[in-house]
Amino acid sequence: MEVYNGPHLIIKNEREYSRIISTWKSSPTNDVAYRKELLKHLDIVEEIKPAQVIWILEKLTFSPCAVTKKWVDEKISKPIFRNGYVERNQDGFDKLAFVVGDDVKAYIEVMDIFKENSSSTFNPKYFSTEIEARNWLNEELITKVYNEEDQNLEINFKGKDNNGKVVFEFKENASKFDCSINLFKTIIEQNDFKKNNIDKYSSLTRREKETLKFIVKGYTNVQISNEMSISHNTIRTHRNRIWKKLDIKHFRDCVNFEIFIN
Repeated sequence: MEVYNGPHLIIKNEREYSRIISTWKSSPTNDVAYRKELLKHLDIVEEIKPAQVIWILEKLTFSPCAVTKKWVDEKISKPIFRNGYVERNQDGFDKLAFVVGDDVKAYIEVMDIFKENSSSTFNPKYFSTEIEARNWLNEELITKVYNEEDQNLEINFKGKDNNGKVVFEFKENASKFDCSINLFKTIIEQNDFKKNNIDKYSSLTRREKETLKFIVKGYTNVQISNEMSISHNTIRTHRNRIWKKLDIKHFRDCVNFEIFIN
């Protein structure tokens, strides 16, 4: 039964399963519209108190800003989790399912809301189709025999699009869907980090870049001095300059620059 049909969001209530399904029928164009629809979702969840929730993201292309993602975590996810409506499956996942849309990057933005430092502790599950999400929530186990060819990853070059961008087709076993999405997430994050930090890395001298190569591998100053045949005091100077140029506060920040070295 349809309980809400807003500017961008449709919400249905399936009473027999104690389940609501929130579907983006169109994508919000800004954070204000995005938040308004999610507040409506919250109102309906608090009224119906469903044990299961499915989000259909097929039409969602909007990527919320960092402030809005934090707002969603605090104002939407946390209250729902705190009230304990959504059940937890036997496999340790909450009965909160997301179905991916065409815009994988927008989908990944949603995943970021439920990352490890989230104030809520929801552990949602992600699926490539609504049928798979429903079967999982219904705890229907579908077995399929895959031959060796099915297990192989396929990446095919499909030429260029109308904007001159190269297009690759990525084929992976459906059972590895979460792993594939996480792989894309890592690629996007590394690409963004490169774009945002290329000037900082380029400011390093050749010797400082060489020193950084050993630092990210966990070498001590003495070990690096032995490798580079210079004094450990010089290495300390290089390290201090690297920290300043790259605006590094903690060693874990330094490790991120390994992508430039590789």
